[in-house]
Amino acid sequence: MATATDTAMAAMTRLRPETRLLPLAVALLSLAAQAQEGQGGRGAITPRFSLTQTWTDNLRLSDQNKDAALITTVSPGISVSRNSGTFRGSLDYSLNGISYLKTDVPSQIQNALSANLQAELLPQTLTVEAQANIARQNVSAFGQQANSVLGTGGVSPLSNLNSREVGSLTVSPQWRSQLGGLAAVSLRGNLAMTEVRGSALGDSRSTGATLQLTQLSPGILGWYAQASTQQMRPKLAQANRNSTLTLGANYRPDPDLALSANVGEERSNYLSASGEANDSRTWGVTGDWTPTSRTRLSANYQSHRYGDTRGLVFEHRMRNSVWRYSDTRSVIVGNSGSSGSVRTNYDLYSLLLTSVEPDPVKRDALVRAALQSLGLSPDAPVSQGFLSSGPSQTRSQQLSFTLQGVRTNVTAAATRTLSSRLGSGLNQGDLATNAFVEQRSYSLSGSYQLSPVSGLSLTASRQESQGDGTGRATQLTSWFANWNTRLGSGLSVQLGARHSRFESTAPYSENSVYGTVSQQF
Repeated sequence: MATATDTAMAAMTRLRPETRLLPLAVALLSLAAQAQEGQGGRGAITPRFSLTQTWTDNLRLSDQNKDAALITTVSPGISVSRNSGTFRGSLDYSLNGISYLKTDVPSQIQNALSANLQAELLPQTLTVEAQANIARQNVSAFGQQANSVLGTGGVSPLSNLNSREVGSLTVSPQWRSQLGGLAAVSLRGNLAMTEVRGSALGDSRSTGATLQLTQLSPGILGWYAQASTQQMRPKLAQANRNSTLTLGANYRPDPDLALSANVGEERSNYLSASGEANDSRTWGVTGDWTPTSRTRLSANYQSHRYGDTRGLVFEHRMRNSVWRYSDTRSVIVGNSGSSGSVRTNYDLYSLLLTSVEPDPVKRDALVRAALQSLGLSPDAPVSQGFLSSGPSQTRSQQLSFTLQGVRTNVTAAATRTLSSRLGSGLNQGDLATNAFVEQRSYSLSGSYQLSPVSGLSLTASRQESQGDGTGRATQLTSWFANWNTRLGSGLSVQLGARHSRFESTAPYSENSVYGTVSQQF
């Protein structure tokens, strides 16, 4: 088990030689060891091996120089999960070796990792949460765009110089106690890093802490006080700092309705080219209404000197459907799409099922089981992001739903993201040459269970990007058809085809067929 965990750690460190992920590796090793001890229902370890053969008529993604090729992808991987005990969490990792025939494009290795860990080191006192991810992301919203092969964990074997492997790690310890019989005390730290393979754009480190005092046993009216500080240090831009001190009141007139208001002071340098911080007032209100166990409406607003933030989320579950609408505006320091992004079917279903299963570890298993039973690929594209550094204000709107029948499932999502730079001369990447970048994505997936062990799925997607500069617009339209079946214990087969059309200053069209054989042990 240590070997598999070391492989995952080694993959992350290949992003940059100096990357240090030893604490997470040790924690994941403990998770894996406990999962092995608790396979009687509390934990599971599932090694796997898959082989994918792809034929494409345009490996280099160019209408001027089409290069047909055969692509072989060998993907050993492992999944670890544990939902009880001191260490709880899930890990899914695959190492993908990609080789090419009938072309001079060199072989490559791609990593895919999704890990979520919760450790309760001292019961009800000290906990640690950690998340780690490795995935592909576009360098520019206006460069070449391409889709991955569905069902391969996000592997993108086409020759796309606009795609980079991005690794991220977040560790958040939390200490909880009581201040006499007056207030509950919570102190949370936050350590995060992002590394981009082959590029310094998008690399960053951040540290922060939040101290919160909350009234014990409040009635209808309660109080709280919070102090927080956060510093982000991008490699290619100046450090950004933000500190706040707020006092707030909670009002809960009904079990289904919760209201809150706060006021305080804030200090940040998001708008300063020299890095000098400025003081300002901040205030905000929030509301959360849950009229039924199937319906939730929440809203928030916070005033800031550098730009107000707000959010509106509506969720409703019916017997055979889940509906969700969100409209948020927030400040992001770093890569677009790195925070709160919905980029794949997995992300979409995770959001849709949050109200069904709040626990992230149990929800991970629920989402993967639902996608597998419906014949939908977890990595089917929903939207994209781009690499950046420096502060930006992002407005994200999304409408999504899923309809479930006895054998049929339909999932749809429409997303609009508008990223606007803050200040002047503070950003690198697309927001250095564009005041804003608008990205829109639309996806529609339908699946049909042909039998208890086989299914057919069809997916249509469109991704659009637009900036305020001349020629700053792209559009990628793709169609997918997939058939999958289980042949025996842990053995599955997938056959698929894809057609893509990319419109930009360097357009292309691409067709491919692929087949995957996967064995779980």
